[in-house]
Amino acid sequence: MKKSLIIILAALTLFSCEGLLYPCRNRKIEVIINDTPFKTEVYHRIPYTLKTWEWEKEGLKLLQIQILDHNTKRMLQTIEEEDLPHVHKNPIPFIPVFTSDEISHYYLSIQLPIELSNNIPARISHRFILKDTLTNREITVEGGIFTPRTDKTPLSIASPVKGDNWIFINQSTNAYHFYAIFFVDGKLWRGERFAFDNLQLNDQMTDYYQGDPKENTSYFNYRDTLYAVADGTVIKVVDGRPENRGDAQDQVFETLDEYGGNYVVLDIGNGLYAFYAHCVPNEFLVSQGDILKEGDPIGLLGNSGNSTAPHLHFQITDGPHLLFSMGKPFVIKSYTKVGDFETGPITPATYTNAMMEELSVISF
Repeated sequence: MKKSLIIILAALTLFSCEGLLYPCRNRKIEVIINDTPFKTEVYHRIPYTLKTWEWEKEGLKLLQIQILDHNTKRMLQTIEEEDLPHVHKNPIPFIPVFTSDEISHYYLSIQLPIELSNNIPARISHRFILKDTLTNREITVEGGIFTPRTDKTPLSIASPVKGDNWIFINQSTNAYHFYAIFFVDGKLWRGERFAFDNLQLNDQMTDYYQGDPKENTSYFNYRDTLYAVADGTVIKVVDGRPENRGDAQDQVFETLDEYGGNYVVLDIGNGLYAFYAHCVPNEFLVSQGDILKEGDPIGLLGNSGNSTAPHLHFQITDGPHLLFSMGKPFVIKSYTKVGDFETGPITPATYTNAMMEELSVISF
């Protein structure tokens, strides 16, 4: 039996305004983050963030989000209640290593999937279906009209790992990391937005470790070599921090920086930075100031920091801070899909300049 995966983290139209605590004009949906779309082996993914009014203060419950081609009114996606995106709202959950701002709106992030056989719409809009919990009536609010950034292309990089039977998880999804936003000092920081974590499977694509899950050496990916994804300069190396024991999560952190464990930051030019987190201590192959070529070895995949098991946490950002920066979408220059974690091996197929879907099993 498969073991569970470690999931490491506009104009408005409304039909009813009766019985409300707030005037209708406050019901606003707008797109405030509009990222560059990227391609996977299945979809064009269009990532963005909505800012809305605080509907719960009106006694409303969100039941469904409909996403439409604004010009043709064709339905692009319907998100039902059980699959609704994470909603950031006040009060922000307490995080002991920094203080969050208070916020007066709701924020939710979506990666809209458009099949590769279809064109990305020129304009996209939203329809929220809500229930008034006092009158039991449905209310519809429309808005969030935006133009996808099809004039931009995402950064294309080499893979930070090599070998067979990898899965990259917590990306190409509405879940964590994508929805992570940190509201600090009046800004919406989102360093982890397009990050991935990874695991390596056995040949049957059923398991990612064998033996005692509290031993790092039980995991197939432990101590795998990590590589430079592009030419760049090493600007930071943090080393010497202890590792967790397998899935024990037995390390305690006193500062935000410790959550990354042992990590390396590469300046890859054009204001972009590559982060490699949770590495093995005292095994780095580079030092601060080193100039690297794409494919140069950097260090070893480990289990330090805020880690539930050995894995690489990797992200591209516009600043040299793990969280307080803006994550940027990126694609892999080439990978071969060899299976799916849920269904097993397939006839291999190679993709270029794409990011894989979350549970695709891939080789490099």
